[in-house]
Amino acid sequence: MTKLVEPMLFVNSWRFLMIAVLIYLWIIGDFVHSSFILILLLLMMTSLRWRFPLPIWSNVIDVVICILFFPITDISYFGLALPIFELAMKGKWVFSLFLFMSLFTPSPSSSLIFWFFLQSLLFGIFSFISVKNQEMYRLEVDEQRRARYELERLKIDLLTATQSASHQAELMERYRISRELHDHLGHDLTGASLALQAYEYVKDPVEAYALLEEVKNRLQRSTKHLRDYVHDMTPITKFGGERLDTILQNFQQIETVYHKSGDMLNVPAYIWELLESCLKEALTNVARHSNATKVDIELQVTEAIVRLSIQDNGTINKNSQSGSGLRSLQMRSRSLGGSLSINREYGFLLVCVIPLEKGE
Repeated sequence: MTKLVEPMLFVNSWRFLMIAVLIYLWIIGDFVHSSFILILLLLMMTSLRWRFPLPIWSNVIDVVICILFFPITDISYFGLALPIFELAMKGKWVFSLFLFMSLFTPSPSSSLIFWFFLQSLLFGIFSFISVKNQEMYRLEVDEQRRARYELERLKIDLLTATQSASHQAELMERYRISRELHDHLGHDLTGASLALQAYEYVKDPVEAYALLEEVKNRLQRSTKHLRDYVHDMTPITKFGGERLDTILQNFQQIETVYHKSGDMLNVPAYIWELLESCLKEALTNVARHSNATKVDIELQVTEAIVRLSIQDNGTINKNSQSGSGLRSLQMRSRSLGGSLSINREYGFLLVCVIPLEKGE
């Protein structure tokens, strides 16, 4: 982003330019020591304004200095251009006009002073507008920056809430399955076990046959319940590692080599969602912006982390910037306590590492 030129740079340049004009008038006129003292005093006030933000009432000092030197030197009339400019730049145009009216007092070179005061007044008004516009621009930039930071914070909070909701849903599903198994399958299997233990001590053939029938019925019900549970819990759509396999199978633009290791069942649902987004984003960038002929994908699952590595063999601009998609993935990775790194040294390399929560 190009840095804008500060309006105060032009303001200070104009201030010292006016001092230079006064020095020029002193040089071409009579070299009176009182004129030099006047210029020196105005130079001191100008230097103070250059270094410090003096209050607006300090312009009274410049006016008093010039009025005191009216009877002594004609340069004092031109010196009023400085307070006229300062007042106009502070937005006090009424006071600037009041000083502007002083040119109607008997003074030498009235026409020259008129244009001298006029350009000071106009340039002061222009400086006032420029400084105000810069302040408004800075306020707008700060507001946009705060809004962007707030949006990023809300995105992180949303990702954290999604992760927590996914974890809670997984725990509730585990609780529901354990309760169903206990209420139905557990009771039938316990009853069948007790019936078999009682069968060993029954002497009556009819009663023994009844116990075997009860065991048979309980096992049949248990088998049916177990089959129904498995059928209901089997996802209709592909999920997790199967989803990554499907994405790679549908990607026909470039040859892909996929290696995976570890227990995929240890990876929670919210991490699979991030890994899927990383794979899609990387393959899309390869297809659009790379001349690669091969992409190597490696997925490693350990007890502590999940690591997804995507590397192509294409040539890409090493100084190119990451797009909004990659920046969003990096933010999502950080929200999960992991990282997403990018390397363009040899082709395009994307590595996403996410820690696994223990004790789930």
